[in-house]
Amino acid sequence: MSEDQLGLAFDDKQTILQNYFKDTSTRFTIKSCKVTTFEEQRTGYLGDHHLLTIVINSGDNEEREITVFVKKLPSRIPKLANCLIELKAFSKETGLFRELLPRLAEFGRFAPECLFQKGEDLLVFRNVKLEGFKVLDGNRVLLDLDHLKQVLRALMRLHAASFALEAQLGKSLVEAFPAVLDENAWPDEKNHPRILELENIIGTLCDIIECHEQNASRKEYLLSKIPDCFRQVFELVKSSTVYRNTISHSDLWNNNIMFRLDDSGIPIDCLLVDFQLARYVPPAYDFDMLIFLTTTRDFRFKNMTSLQDFYYQSLKSELQRQKLDIEQILSQQEFQESCKFYQRAGAIDSFIINHATLLPRRFLDEAFSSVEQFDRFDQKFKTKLCLETFEEDPIYRSRIVDIIETLYEAFELF
Repeated sequence: MSEDQLGLAFDDKQTILQNYFKDTSTRFTIKSCKVTTFEEQRTGYLGDHHLLTIVINSGDNEEREITVFVKKLPSRIPKLANCLIELKAFSKETGLFRELLPRLAEFGRFAPECLFQKGEDLLVFRNVKLEGFKVLDGNRVLLDLDHLKQVLRALMRLHAASFALEAQLGKSLVEAFPAVLDENAWPDEKNHPRILELENIIGTLCDIIECHEQNASRKEYLLSKIPDCFRQVFELVKSSTVYRNTISHSDLWNNNIMFRLDDSGIPIDCLLVDFQLARYVPPAYDFDMLIFLTTTRDFRFKNMTSLQDFYYQSLKSELQRQKLDIEQILSQQEFQESCKFYQRAGAIDSFIINHATLLPRRFLDEAFSSVEQFDRFDQKFKTKLCLETFEEDPIYRSRIVDIIETLYEAFELF
């Protein structure tokens, strides 16, 4: 059976169409197929992305065009593919969409529907751009209250579905779906490659502080605190023994959040994409990660308490709809305490993720454009690029300084 450039056979496309139309009894007449690949202007960095357009005969010789979104393990850059295999990014996401996320979607919508998967390296999704969902234009955009509330609603639906499914099954998700939520971003394993990666990130931050912090005593304090502070990430990502756990998206930067806007540009809905780093931790982990990655210190000072209340009341309403009592699952006091605890994770993640994703988009697109460019984008080059961008780019410098100030203020939490 022949396959196309995506590795999809005729029967695979039949399954995609049957799931698209929710009609498993029909054999569709496929007239033609076309693949459009995102290359120079990427929609993400942990996979290759394509649009698959299938033209079918819908009866009476009329044709209908169906377009779906395809996410595939990158083949053009073997080093990147090996990194993702080592990270278990695709096997994590395919496992989630095969076993767990469809069960959670029965309780509420928080992500695009997965129509098909092949092995552990290809996923096909309903193209939600056709519904008006899109990522924000620019990787440096800060979120305002309207956008944050829509993301929190999507997170709340994900977390509430987790609680509802556990209530239905009478057991935790990690018991019901063993290994699906195993930690893959920061596994606490001796000699794991991510240990070296974290040390490189620590080195980048220390180099920035070494070059640009003018106050000698403050510089010494920061440099002494940062390494051990960041190494706590291996403990912070583990399931809590104190607070109630739930499925967590755990990768909440701008490219993984899609908004639908009304005619005046106000966000009215949100979906989450890219579940490659999902884990089983308290809801506060996602809450703090989102707020710390997408806002400034001043914004958090003014709005953190009201946003916590917004999330909690939204979760309460959703659980009531599921006929569940939030006080039996997650009291407001517990949620507030856990938010304070996971601020340390938010502060760490804000640099781990943002020091790279806040680089000018042209640098990121270039790095992922070819084998040669990706090989060039090693840790030494990335640190040099971060330092140069910090020096020359006022937007990048402002955001990184804000992150450093956040870490400085948060050290009392460590």
